[in-house]
Amino acid sequence: MKLNQLGTFLRSPRFPIFMIVFVDVLGLGITIPVLPLFAQNQLGAAAWQITLLTSVFFTAQFFAAPFLGRLSDRAGRRPVLILSQAGTLTALLMNAFAPTLVFLYLSRIIDGVTGGNITVAQAYLSDITDETTRTRGMGLINAAFSLGFIFGPAFGGLLAAQFGPRVPFFAAAVMSLLTILLSTFLLPESLTPERRKHEHSAAQLTPKRSHWELVRVPAVGLLLLIALGTQFSFFSFQTVYVLWSEKLLFPGQSQAYVTQAISIILTLIGICGVITQVWLVGPLVKRFGEVNLVNVGNVMRALAFALLAAFPLVLSAFAVIPFMAIGGGVALPSLMALLTFAAPPGARGGVLGLSQSASALGSILGPLLAGFLFDAVNPNAPMVAAALIMGLAVLIGSSLYRLPLHRPMQAAAPDRP
Repeated sequence: MKLNQLGTFLRSPRFPIFMIVFVDVLGLGITIPVLPLFAQNQLGAAAWQITLLTSVFFTAQFFAAPFLGRLSDRAGRRPVLILSQAGTLTALLMNAFAPTLVFLYLSRIIDGVTGGNITVAQAYLSDITDETTRTRGMGLINAAFSLGFIFGPAFGGLLAAQFGPRVPFFAAAVMSLLTILLSTFLLPESLTPERRKHEHSAAQLTPKRSHWELVRVPAVGLLLLIALGTQFSFFSFQTVYVLWSEKLLFPGQSQAYVTQAISIILTLIGICGVITQVWLVGPLVKRFGEVNLVNVGNVMRALAFALLAAFPLVLSAFAVIPFMAIGGGVALPSLMALLTFAAPPGARGGVLGLSQSASALGSILGPLLAGFLFDAVNPNAPMVAAALIMGLAVLIGSSLYRLPLHRPMQAAAPDRP
C-alpha cells in the first residue's frame, strides 16, 4: 500500500471499522491459549466447565445477534458498534479480575449478548460501498480476522508466560478502549435517518419466505447441514485443544510453557490461513469450483483431526497445521458462496441468516460434547469425535454433485461474499 493510500485509509471510516474487528478477534485469539489453563489452574474448573464457557457465549450471541442487527437498522450502526465494544471491554475486565469461575460465565454472557461487533461492522461496510466495491470492502473484515488470529494467540501466550495469565486480558481491554474512542470521535454514522426510511420502504416491498420454505430447498438444506456439521466438529476440537495438549503433548510442563507452545501452533495456523486466503482461494476456485473445494477442504480437516487422535505427538501437531489451515481456508468461503448460489431470488439474506444460525448451533453443541467426552471418556475422545463428525459432513457434501448448483453470471459476482 502506497503512503498516500495508507493516509487515505487512516482518515476514512474503514480504519475504525478495521480496528473494531481486529481488536474483537484479537481478544478472542488471546483467550484461546490463555483462558482454558487459567480457568483450570487458577479457578479449579473441570474440562466440561471450561468448554461450557464457549457454549454459553454462543448461546447468548445466538439470541442477541438478530436483535442487535435490527437495532442497528433502526438506531444506526455507530451507537450499536459502541455498545457492542463496551460489552467486549466489560467482559475482558471481568476476565482479568475474575476471583471465581462464576465471573467468567458472566463475562461470556455479557460478551455474547453485546457481541454484534462483526455483524454490525459488515452492515456498516455495506452502507458505504456499492456493488462494484463491496467485495473489496468486505475483504477488510477478512484481513482484520486473519491478523487478529495471527497476533492474538502469540500476544496472549507471550504476555501470560512472562507476566501471568491475567495480564493478556488487561492488554486486550486497553486496546478495546482505544477502539471505543476511535468509534466515538472518528466514525461517522453510515445509516442516516433518510436512508433508514428508504430501506424500510424497500424492505416492505420484498416478498418474504419462511425459514421452513428456505430449508426445504434441496441445495440449501444440504449446505446448512454441512455448515452445522463442520462447526460442530471444529468446536469439538477447538475448545479442548489446549487441555488436550497439556495432557498429551506436553505432560509435566509448566502452564507458561504449554501456553507459549500452543500460541506458536495457533499463530502458524493463522499465517497459513492468511496465505491461503490471499494467494490460493481465487486460483483454486477458478480451477476446481466451489463444490470440490468444500469437500476437499473438509476431507483435509477430517484427516487433521484423525491424525491428532491417532498420533497425539508434538510432531503431528505441527504436521497437521497445513491441513487445518488450508482445509478451512478453502472450504468455508466456498460454502458461503454456494449458499448465495442456492438461495432463491430475493432470499439471499435469509439463507445467510440461516447459515449463521446453523453455525451457531454447532458452536454451542460442539463444546458440550467435547467437555463431556474429555471428562467422562478420555482426553483423546473429543479428537476422535471431531474427525467422525467432519467425515459425516464430507459424506453429506458428496450429495452436492447431484444438485444443480451454478455460479451466477459474472455481472452478479461483486455481490458474492
